[in-house]
Amino acid sequence: MSVAQMDTLFTLHGIDANKLLDLTIKWLLGSGLRIVLILLLGWAAIRIGRIFIHRSLNLALHDTGKNAVADIQIVKRRNTLSGLFVTVLRAAVVILAALMVFRELNFEIGPILASAGIVGLAIGFGAQSLVKDVITGAFIVLERQFSVGDVVRIGDRSGVVENLGVRTTTLRDIEGTAHIISNNKIEIVSVMTKDWSQFVLDVDVAYNTDLDKAMGIIQKVLNDYAKEFPSNVLSEPQVLGIESFGDNSVKIRSTLKTAPSKHWDAGRLIRRRIKSEFERLGIAIPFQQNAAWKIPVQEKAFNSSQPRETEDGSAVGSDLRVDRRE
Repeated sequence: MSVAQMDTLFTLHGIDANKLLDLTIKWLLGSGLRIVLILLLGWAAIRIGRIFIHRSLNLALHDTGKNAVADIQIVKRRNTLSGLFVTVLRAAVVILAALMVFRELNFEIGPILASAGIVGLAIGFGAQSLVKDVITGAFIVLERQFSVGDVVRIGDRSGVVENLGVRTTTLRDIEGTAHIISNNKIEIVSVMTKDWSQFVLDVDVAYNTDLDKAMGIIQKVLNDYAKEFPSNVLSEPQVLGIESFGDNSVKIRSTLKTAPSKHWDAGRLIRRRIKSEFERLGIAIPFQQNAAWKIPVQEKAFNSSQPRETEDGSAVGSDLRVDRRE
């Protein structure tokens, strides 16, 4: 093919292929190379930032190695914070890289920023609750208000914290029902397993009971439990004494400081042992009793045949009943 034929081919339909090729190469060596460099730097920034975030959180929230439950909570908290920070970093780098690429493509950034500001303002007004969710969730994690595995009460819902996210918190109650609560709805949280728990034991005994003997039995049962399960007990059990006087009983109160969430297991076992000891030593635990009187058939017939006098002095028969107690 001759040079003239090649020039004719490259200028077919009015397109100068040589000029187009020159412009393409020039753009690739100029703006194209800068765009590739921007994308590479953005990718590297995300990778380096992720590594920095992970290592910083590992140093700030490191495992203690003493308590497996606490270590699991620390890992969960670290993962939540890591996901939050990495998401923010990725969004910032992507937005900045996109603006730089638009500038290299000769797009006017000013109108884009103005449009983004208007759209962001509209989204901000429309998604206020979402922003509150994220901010509240971040502060819950940062301030360690509660963690995954804690037993909490939020409003009228209670259960184990199964998931702690930046937008919602999931509780699982004892019946297995999952309650998903928006973080911005959380105002007052009652954490029943933060750092430690306490088992409060109230035992009712009859008024004629030897109180010193009853309190001694309770103290013995508590001490035996503390010796049998030393990892669950954080301090010496205490029998505080008489808490109150009831209609037919005296209330004795005791306390036992335990590891988080261990007070429920301790309570079930201690109550069972105290009941066994009371029964063995003849100490009665008072309870409400109802007495019923059975009216013989002959007495029912006699009552129904007697007239009943009303307020105006008239007599009405057939439904007068006599309750005789012996």
